Amino acid sequence: MKKEELKDLIQKHKDHQLTATELQRLKEFFHSEEFDAVFDRASEELFLENSNSGVDMESEKIYRRIAEEILPQLKRSIKSRNWLYITTVSVAAALLLFFYLTPSILPNSTDDVVSAKREQIDILPGGAKAKLVLEDGKIVDLANLRSDTTLQLAGYKIYKNAKGELTYTLTDENISSAGLYNTIVTPKGGEYNLQLPDGSKIFVNASSTIRYPLQFDKAKREVELDGEAYFEVRQMVQNNNKIPFIVKTREQTLKVLGTSFNINSYSDRIETTLVEGKVQLSYPNKKGGLLAPNQQSSYHSKHQSFDIKDVDPFYTIAWKDGNFAFENTSLSTVMKDLERWYDVEVEYRGNFSKIKFSGTISKYEKIDKVLKAIELTGSVKFKIEERRIIVMS
Repeated sequence: MKKEELKDLIQKHKDHQLTATELQRLKEFFHSEEFDAVFDRASEELFLENSNSGVDMESEKIYRRIAEEILPQLKRSIKSRNWLYITTVSVAAALLLFFYLTPSILPNSTDDVVSAKREQIDILPGGAKAKLVLEDGKIVDLANLRSDTTLQLAGYKIYKNAKGELTYTLTDENISSAGLYNTIVTPKGGEYNLQLPDGSKIFVNASSTIRYPLQFDKAKREVELDGEAYFEVRQMVQNNNKIPFIVKTREQTLKVLGTSFNINSYSDRIETTLVEGKVQLSYPNKKGGLLAPNQQSSYHSKHQSFDIKDVDPFYTIAWKDGNFAFENTSLSTVMKDLERWYDVEVEYRGNFSKIKFSGTISKYEKIDKVLKAIELTGSVKFKIEERRIIVMS
């Protein structure tokens, strides 16, 4: 998104005039890695033009309003954009070594410089990138946190293992009464895995947010999701009572005891796919029901419709295992997945509503290889211009 477009959206948001389409556009860009930088430039120009009050104060206020509207589950934890920087002797040494070696590895010819610039605009696949929002509003950039690192915090510790996954361990049992929450926010081109104190695992897809307590209470285990995540829930028993695990996703409430399932809420539909066990789904309009393994429910927010169908979960959860997998999937859905994972924008030059695609490919391939696989259908061609993918007949 360009600065001028974001300025227009910021002004409309400030004036409470955003359409649903514009809010969705703002939401998608909010999850991109460049949002903060473009927002700072756009808001500075906007408030210098239109406001006599302090630019920094106005900018911070509108940033919080946007964050709270787009990600309501952060409402209680985003206070300001405080960054928690993790510094160690080894990191400092690595930086020193980099600057010491830099002169010897710089390109020494025009061709080398051109090659280096070309490398910078290569569209690479995403990876383990996310921001961890702590209870006090401070933010840890997990991509910059070294593997095999432990964060010791008040009453609990977080360990990042060699695979880049987070594991929580409580060091103070009294933390359960404190009602403390953490939040994982993945950008476009990012995903993250974590293990909660009860042993349940959550795989968070790109452009998603999940908010969870540091310690579940004795009656229920409840988390909040916006976007897509795959859950492996461990059964939990206290005093011979099974403690339910609850996932809230907009209007949907999902309740399980111990099972594996995927929730996708990127669009105006909430799709829930069950792999193992059973889940109970409920909505404000009292629709819902039980899901059995290999079934997928779809709830349409606008029409408040609900249906269940049989599916092969492989295609739904392939992203968790490092693949794109499509079965007679619309081209627009395929391109939405590529947009989120490769952090690109897609432009359509023509009507492609009838084109379907089936296939499986590693999502760690460069994007040009993925696009060539789609082109083999013979019904579509692609052109790459910087970070824009143009879809043509």
